[in-house]
Amino acid sequence: MRRTHARQRSAPSALPSSLLAGLLLLPSPCPLPGQNGLEDFDGSYRLETGEVVTGGYMVEGEGFWIFMDTRGLDRGGVFAREGDRLRSTFPADGAVRIDFERGTVGRYDRLTWHERGRALRGERVFPHTSRPVKFPSADGTELLGRLLLPDCDGPHPAIVMVHGSGPANRYGGVFHTFLLQRGVAVLAYDKRGYTPDADAWREPDFAAMSDDAAAAVEFAAALPEVDAARVGLWGSSQGGWTVPPAAIAAPHTSYMILRAGATLPGPVTVIHEQRQEVRAAGVEGLDLDHAMDLREHIYRLAAGGAPIAAADSAVAPYVGEHWYRTAFGDGPISEVWSAEWWGWAQRNLAFGSTDAVARFGGPVLWFLGERDEAVPLVPTRAALERAFARSPGGDQRVVVVPDAPHSFMIPSENGPPRYAEGVFGGMEDWLAERGFTDEACWR
Repeated sequence: MRRTHARQRSAPSALPSSLLAGLLLLPSPCPLPGQNGLEDFDGSYRLETGEVVTGGYMVEGEGFWIFMDTRGLDRGGVFAREGDRLRSTFPADGAVRIDFERGTVGRYDRLTWHERGRALRGERVFPHTSRPVKFPSADGTELLGRLLLPDCDGPHPAIVMVHGSGPANRYGGVFHTFLLQRGVAVLAYDKRGYTPDADAWREPDFAAMSDDAAAAVEFAAALPEVDAARVGLWGSSQGGWTVPPAAIAAPHTSYMILRAGATLPGPVTVIHEQRQEVRAAGVEGLDLDHAMDLREHIYRLAAGGAPIAAADSAVAPYVGEHWYRTAFGDGPISEVWSAEWWGWAQRNLAFGSTDAVARFGGPVLWFLGERDEAVPLVPTRAALERAFARSPGGDQRVVVVPDAPHSFMIPSENGPPRYAEGVFGGMEDWLAERGFTDEACWR
């Protein structure tokens, strides 16, 4: 397990790792929010080829820089910083290098993109400003973040960025700068309890995170730079659970966009990925079925509020089976999963968002990955379509993205990772058709 309450030993995670990531989890330092320099490179740059590469620093579990051409999708990478330079860490160390140069006002306004023996010069375009913000949630918790504004006349349409699982803060890399290109203001905040310390991190409850997102929408709508009639919510992965209730709670929510968003309760969603993890560990056939049936039974016990002792009783007949040790670890549940995590599971595993989806009347764009290892395509799509049929609105859409895994990043053996086709272009068209962009800023 990565970044949850459990302390499980020698077994697959109590919650799947890829539900804890909105994009990619790569090993790199994870600085504290507000540390100098994290926003230095954020923005869009037009290369001499005409391509626009865009991105910046991103935290979803681990911290990294990501830059890419969101139109052509043929140029991009995931990077680590070395002074005034970014060096690619994925797909291969140093395959791509970006050297940044400061302009006359001390800001990085130019870059040179080095790839495959070629150096391409680029100039900053679509400038923006950034300032720190803070606002209270419903329970009085103070949330810190940043407001990103396009450098053009407002008030602007705006979008509130909601986190995936795990420790995530205000930095959203390419997703933020992509929206800024289209004249959309971005409000991004640190997840409550955020810490880069893996051992100290504790996942908040879904209800509290939904309250935080709703508070962020109402805060954004009250800003003079923001058009209160055009404020949306964006969520990834875990955001599929927390964004729809927030949209219902926040009157100023105009629309929702979800990427790889979960909506079914935890026992259904989590089992989908863990079946693959346990299979990869060598458990097959009926043994795999037994392991997953037992997993689902345990999760349903937690979701129903049962004590952890009930889980110990449920697994007692199986602790000696080889498939049990592979799927759960050595010993009863109370010895391999922490009591703290069990309490979190009791409060959250029954949480689903389809009822909130059905109650929301505004436009919805929900992307699902065809090969998502964390969010099961078939039942999630069916649940969303049933919810949309009950909705008072008539503008809800599920888009299945071909070949997309949970990260929507498709690795390449001979070049940079390729973001799944249709997502950025689909968002751009969808937002523009509904008047949620500012054409004067980016045409």
